[in-house]
Amino acid sequence: MSSTKHITITQNVKQKIKDLNIVFPSHYAKLYVEEANIFHMELNPNELLNSDMLSEKVVHHVITLSSCTQKAIEAIEMEDKTALSAILLETKVLRDEIEELRKIVYEDSLTKSYNRKWFEDHYLCSDGATLCKDGVFVMIDLNKFKIINDTYGHTVGDKVLSHIAAKLKDLGENIIRFGGDEFLIVLDSSISIKKLKAKIEEILLKLDTTSFRVGGANFKTSFSYGISSFLQGSALEISLNEADTEMYKNKRTTK
Repeated sequence: MSSTKHITITQNVKQKIKDLNIVFPSHYAKLYVEEANIFHMELNPNELLNSDMLSEKVVHHVITLSSCTQKAIEAIEMEDKTALSAILLETKVLRDEIEELRKIVYEDSLTKSYNRKWFEDHYLCSDGATLCKDGVFVMIDLNKFKIINDTYGHTVGDKVLSHIAAKLKDLGENIIRFGGDEFLIVLDSSISIKKLKAKIEEILLKLDTTSFRVGGANFKTSFSYGISSFLQGSALEISLNEADTEMYKNKRTTK
């Protein structure tokens, strides 16, 4: 993406906020996205933090966490048992706040599955390029999703994505929305590939008996999939490409 356009967008945003005394990150992000749309630029996650992660709600949780931690440090240093008892009660409330914060940071807001940041934080080594544990990838790509979007609109497309995500959770909890209509499922290395394929085919069979109705029209949806095993220390790109290659073979077979 052109750095010149990014410079122009940044200058335009700075001009819009120059007279404001306070600018929340979420407001800046919103203005930046608006300017990018004018230039017909689609921002990817590496170019701008997710708007949910920049919300004032996240800021509130971080402030609460910081305040509670500081109080605990001071109480421990002073051996203040009364203060520690009060902090214990605050910590129980904070535990719920941390869980809510975790959802904001790691959850895809549309499908309620995990996002790519969750995957990166849980499965990638510090180099960001190798996998930190053994496992199995299942790459999922919806069939003819662009046609569905173009024919029935993005609202219907969103419902299809949510429906597929819900069905995929029959395979396990680690469902990641990896792209627009792509999902990545990460499973334990001990899983039987034969049984895994059987479960996937069972989901596809159920999808084939389910129709979406829009106005007077009906349509069905399905997906193609590819499976690859990986070992700790494997290169992420190679492991994903293996699953991707299998998925496209499956897509050609489906056609």
